[in-house]
Amino acid sequence: MNRPIQVKPADSEGRGEERKLFVGMLGKQQSEEDVRRLFEPFGHIEECTILRGPDGASKGCAFVKYGSHSEAQAAIGGLHGSQTMPGASSSLVVKFADTDKERTLRRMHQMAGQLGIFNPMGVPFGAYGAYTQAVVPITRMISFWILGS
Repeated sequence: MNRPIQVKPADSEGRGEERKLFVGMLGKQQSEEDVRRLFEPFGHIEECTILRGPDGASKGCAFVKYGSHSEAQAAIGGLHGSQTMPGASSSLVVKFADTDKERTLRRMHQMAGQLGIFNPMGVPFGAYGAYTQAVVPITRMISFWILGS
């Protein structure tokens, strides 16, 4: 009956230490250096990576990692929705990057929707039952269309 104790941080722990940002609605012609210049006024940038497709073309989004949570928070406050970048269809999106758990849950939700697996939100409960049955499938389609696979 002697089993080693396993200690893991709770899901909520570490949320105050987030330093990595997701940046969306960049112009596809913008370089890492352009993104660094945009974000440097808010603090020390440890990493800056533009997401690219297999052909090397920019996907119009990036990850920026700051030295501290407060620097990342300042960048969100200063840049989110503040401007529309050349070649982008809407204003800049700046938010904390998803954690591994959030990303996994989103992918699981998408896969369940693609496979048509039963969704407990589709069960009619009270006055909102019919509304929920109509909205949940539409939400799944929109999530898949926006977020991809």
